[in-house]
Amino acid sequence: MAQLDPRRQPVRLTPMVFATVAALTVGTLIWRVFQPTPGILPGMALDPGAVMALETQAFAAASARPGFNQPEQIAILVRSGETLSQAIARTGVSSADAQAAVNLLSQAFDVVNVRAGMSIQAAIAKPAPGSSQPAQLLGLTTRTGPAKQLTLTTSHDGAMRLRVLEENVRDERRVAIGTIDGSLFTSAAALGATPAVTNNVMKLFAHKLDFERDIKAGDTFKLIFDRKVTESGRTVETGKLLYAEIEAKGGINRFYSFQRAGEKDAQYFDETGKNIRGFLLATPVDGARTSSGFGVRRHPVLGFMKMHTGIDFAAGSGTPIVAAGDGVVQDAKWWGGYGRWVRVRHTGDWQTGYAHMSRIAVQPGQRVKQGQVIGYVGSTGRSTGPHLHFEVWYKNRPINPKDAKVPQGTILGGKELQAFMARKREIDTMIAMADIKRGDEKQALAMNSPAKSAPVATAPAPVTLVSHERTKTYAALKPALSSTRGMN
Repeated sequence: MAQLDPRRQPVRLTPMVFATVAALTVGTLIWRVFQPTPGILPGMALDPGAVMALETQAFAAASARPGFNQPEQIAILVRSGETLSQAIARTGVSSADAQAAVNLLSQAFDVVNVRAGMSIQAAIAKPAPGSSQPAQLLGLTTRTGPAKQLTLTTSHDGAMRLRVLEENVRDERRVAIGTIDGSLFTSAAALGATPAVTNNVMKLFAHKLDFERDIKAGDTFKLIFDRKVTESGRTVETGKLLYAEIEAKGGINRFYSFQRAGEKDAQYFDETGKNIRGFLLATPVDGARTSSGFGVRRHPVLGFMKMHTGIDFAAGSGTPIVAAGDGVVQDAKWWGGYGRWVRVRHTGDWQTGYAHMSRIAVQPGQRVKQGQVIGYVGSTGRSTGPHLHFEVWYKNRPINPKDAKVPQGTILGGKELQAFMARKREIDTMIAMADIKRGDEKQALAMNSPAKSAPVATAPAPVTLVSHERTKTYAALKPALSSTRGMN
């Protein structure tokens, strides 16, 4: 007969079996999640934030309990006047769980002064049909800064763990050389340019190229811009655009950024030192169509022939109106049939006027820059619908904006031209070095690429978190351990 030894703990097979199965399940889930996903090439380093998100998904899936549906990802946007715990509770989890999560998050960032619109990705397991239990919060991920991400996970016993991933950010001058494939936006974004940078480029080339008709697949572009980038290569902020070049329609256009002495902001010049910005914009409303030209016409409201001293641009109510050139606001008022009216005096004897605004955004005496918003399209005064009535005056007389021979952009000379040429040589050298490097990389890629007739399969490289990340881990036991969930 077997003797009972009181010094030995009894062996319980059931918990050991469950523990073994759970360990295998977690390992399998994590292995499956960390395999390369579509769109991620083998050997390519993932963004640490993406790696953390994948880890969260794996942990959340492994933590699902009997009696609950499969975990689902739910996007949470904090609403105006809502607390963070209220936002999390909207997913169906108990208020106690939501508050416990917020208490843990408070160790890493300010959870009180949360702005509306804050985005959170939550992993939630909802109870099976017929159950009155609240949903389970299995994990959540949120970004609290350009290079800082928080990931909270809940283990099977209800304990919460918070991991803080904070990457180092460095300043970088980026030389981006590429070929347009699809659109300039997507092609430039693949090289680290943000939409703000690309928008700036499109404005620079607007008077040279029609981006709908002139740009074709295979056209090339070169950009130089400053940016803040994480050590994993993710752009978190872009600064000044220093150079832009597009080769299209069989020609090349190049624009260099240069800050003139005494000027607050840099301007853009061509290779000869001529400012690409004209004295006055031809159209002070983006995306508008000309609905009425300059000259004698039948007035749409008064019904008789009358001189139309400007050009009408049809646009939706509220569309921003920008100053056609640098100057000083002379009028910003209601002016009879013109409705809400703004007049800007420019250098020399030039003035521009803007009528029928729904709202005025400037004041008399205010100095404005070309492209600065001065008001919004409306239908005030004698008007049959929302539009901008735009006038150009020379020596106190209205002239046709389409035919006006306005002064050209500034042409640099003397010492300013010498300084610009020195700046140009600096930028040209950066472009040349980047071209050489790009050519070397293409040559190396061609030499190392296997022949098409003998494809070689490569094993996917493992995904790891690189050593330069700074991580912190916080843990806490939820009050829900003793709540109505029971001992699952």
